[in-house]
Amino acid sequence: MRLKNLETFYWVATIGSFRQTAERLHTTQPAVSARIAGLERDLGVSLFERHPRSVTLTAEGHETLRYAEKILALSGELTANVGDRDKVSGLVRIGASETLVHTWFPDLLVALSESYPNLDVEAHVDITPNLREELVRRELDIAFLMGPVSEPSMVNRDICRYSMIWVASPKYALPEGPLSKADIAAEPIITFPRRTRPTTSLIKSLDGPELPPLRINPASSLTAIFHLAEQGFGLAVVPEVVVESRINQGLLRRVDVEVELDRMEFTTTYSPSPAGWIVEAVADMAAEFTAVGG
Repeated sequence: MRLKNLETFYWVATIGSFRQTAERLHTTQPAVSARIAGLERDLGVSLFERHPRSVTLTAEGHETLRYAEKILALSGELTANVGDRDKVSGLVRIGASETLVHTWFPDLLVALSESYPNLDVEAHVDITPNLREELVRRELDIAFLMGPVSEPSMVNRDICRYSMIWVASPKYALPEGPLSKADIAAEPIITFPRRTRPTTSLIKSLDGPELPPLRINPASSLTAIFHLAEQGFGLAVVPEVVVESRINQGLLRRVDVEVELDRMEFTTTYSPSPAGWIVEAVADMAAEFTAVGG
């Protein structure tokens, strides 16, 4: 009985689709079908009821899943604690919010490549709402995002927090002293896309019947936010950790305001599985690059 067949069976049983399992395992649907057929032949039973768009476990399939989980968990433990890291192969799909690309995420990818040189890594950078959806659809194995993700199947581990500050071009004319809500509302505001938590928090903090409608200008990336702010397009709201160098270079200046914004709080989020020891290893490695309260 091949371990790869058991692993494939586990993912088909968990996801409920041969096609999605093939995508998850970075192989073809015929290869998945062949592995399941091989396992059914070894056991002499049918493991799945086939439907037009999905599959469900038979009674024997449910019983086999219990053993598959135990065997895969032991195999992963053996590989993690005894095996040669140079022999570890396969694919791990990692998602990250763009803020982290400007901080510790590149260091994680380098360390991961050095620790597991034969492991294929797909890095996907996007906004948190999209990353959350891809995790739930199992299109990502692990993501570093503004969590937690409130799904029963997900594990959320706090990893880092970053304060938000207001910045503008040194040439941008503003009133003297700390800016009030009314002062801020009178200016164009450059920030993250609308569906993101920082922008939602920003709009909530500037809500008030006495204030004019806000002129929110969402930008698709931090680079775009920096560029627009440096050109004097308006006030920008950004994580302090990613803008310090631009402030030191004189490209931007900090703006004192009377409005306090929520911090960006990130989690490491993934769906645990008996075959997913490498995902746990990635999560542990990421924790070495930052700490809660950062």
